[in-house]
Amino acid sequence: MSDTPTSSNAQVKRSLDNLIDHVKKDVSCAKDPPHLSHYRDLPEDVEKAYRLLENGAQMVHSTATKYTLVGKINEDDQKKLGTDLLRGCELIGACLHTLLQDGTGCSRAVRHLTQRASLSIFINVQHLVQSFEDHTALEGNVGARLTGAVWEACDHILKKMLPRGNRNAIRRELFTWTRECQDTMEEFQEMVDMGPREAIAPEDGEDDDDFGLDGEEEQYSDDDLPIAKACLGLLKNSRGNMKIALETCEALGEKARETQDEQYLDSIQKVHELSRSIGEGVTDLGSIMYPPLTDLEGQVKKQVGFIKNLQDYILSLEGLPSNISEFANVLRNAAETRESEFYAALEASRLQK
Repeated sequence: MSDTPTSSNAQVKRSLDNLIDHVKKDVSCAKDPPHLSHYRDLPEDVEKAYRLLENGAQMVHSTATKYTLVGKINEDDQKKLGTDLLRGCELIGACLHTLLQDGTGCSRAVRHLTQRASLSIFINVQHLVQSFEDHTALEGNVGARLTGAVWEACDHILKKMLPRGNRNAIRRELFTWTRECQDTMEEFQEMVDMGPREAIAPEDGEDDDDFGLDGEEEQYSDDDLPIAKACLGLLKNSRGNMKIALETCEALGEKARETQDEQYLDSIQKVHELSRSIGEGVTDLGSIMYPPLTDLEGQVKKQVGFIKNLQDYILSLEGLPSNISEFANVLRNAAETRESEFYAALEASRLQK
């Protein structure tokens, strides 16, 4: 007995559910390979994987339109198109599987960004198929809207918005962390520029517990402001670390190309790994910098440690341009200064209480 269109859509959806579940649970996406295979120039197996990715995205993109149009006219003819959607997703999954193998030497950045782009297509296709299974696609513009979401997810690959290869993916993550540093800095710079909040004495009949609460969520106290300034300096230092990481990776990439020595690729991977700790640490530090300030000491100590680890590693590398080594020394010394300022402000605050 042949499948009805609804049961066919259900089968496609089940297959997509399994694919999505498998990709989400694949821990390889959050790991680096033992060794990078390339920086600028992509090996043939990686090139082939990206071609497979494009083919799959193109198949999904072109099929989604026909799937929606035919599904509204003749449900029987929609069955094969649903299978084609699934096949396109499976091609994308095959690309992701290839890039996740340690033998391809693709960085954690490549793995993570490709996983995210692939999941975006799978999930949007899943939503489209689901809408025909439960017939919500036939209501108003639901089918057209969901098809547009599939196109957008595919265009991320087809219009070359997905970084390809280790260099582009690593740089994308470093630029992302730089932007996050900048956004966090700007937010807290505004709060610091507001100056300390004014404590207003309570009038007769007011509850002392409400004393000084006006604007408390937006402004630091006199005691907290110096602490916040030291933390803000550490955020600025963290942004500088992203800049030197970019410059170091580029210099190491040139060395790798000139010498064909894999140790330079290993160094790129290490710089990226250490930079990740700083970038993610900025988010953690920023999340606890809102007034009133409490429990900052542990995160500040960790962030300074992350910065010193990166700079110590960069300073241990041989053959880098002198400006990189000089900048690394400046950043390392500045991090220690910000740490000293933080502890001095913290101690002064404690003495006031």
